[in-house]
Amino acid sequence: MTLMANVFMFADEIWRDETLRYAMYLGPIKAGEASLATKNVVRDGKNLVQMDLIARTTNTVEKLFSLNDTLTTIVNPKNAAPVYFQKHCFEEDDIVFEKVNFVTSADGKCTANMHKDYKDGRAKDCTETSNSQIYDMVSVVGFARAIDTGNLYKGKRIGFKLADACDIIDEVLIYQGRETLKISGKKYNCMVFRLVEPYVDKGKNKDRDILTIYVNDDSERTIVQMDIKFKVGSAKAKLIR
Repeated sequence: MTLMANVFMFADEIWRDETLRYAMYLGPIKAGEASLATKNVVRDGKNLVQMDLIARTTNTVEKLFSLNDTLTTIVNPKNAAPVYFQKHCFEEDDIVFEKVNFVTSADGKCTANMHKDYKDGRAKDCTETSNSQIYDMVSVVGFARAIDTGNLYKGKRIGFKLADACDIIDEVLIYQGRETLKISGKKYNCMVFRLVEPYVDKGKNKDRDILTIYVNDDSERTIVQMDIKFKVGSAKAKLIR
């Protein structure tokens, strides 16, 4: 598998200040809204980029599925490496608060200092170190915008490590090729990336879907749709600007 860091292209347009807004659907039902905000920030004297992914269901669908998520990542735009991640989620009766501080050493090793609070009052702290860069759920969205698909083929698997729930997980971003989407009467020529978690079932290698990202093939690399898998159910977030 290709390592994540070997396939990036970095352009100012990808890290521009913007807020993209999405309508969220559960099947045919409009169930809420989501937003992806990107802004340039200064942290500890360094020029970095903050990305906030927020998703909310409306009152009309609360009985079917309740969601109130805020995920934030701060990345170094020079190499796409995250330096901080925070996750605050309310999904049904599950409440999640997590944060991760990432430290990359001069020799390329990455240490993730992770913390998780549980709804019963328990807390957990752990530290993991990897020889390769560790990422988080939101930085993956930014990475999909920055990937150079010139050398990729359909089905190409890009392996990386993800910090999640005080653990480091091996995950894969699969390039699915191109697909034309029509949203609100406008057509988008999209590059499609599928985020999966590999697992073994009865001796067979399988993939568990987590997120599918549709990136418009233009200079701005706008994300026009995200198909999101939750612990309970799934949703599509479609661009409304």
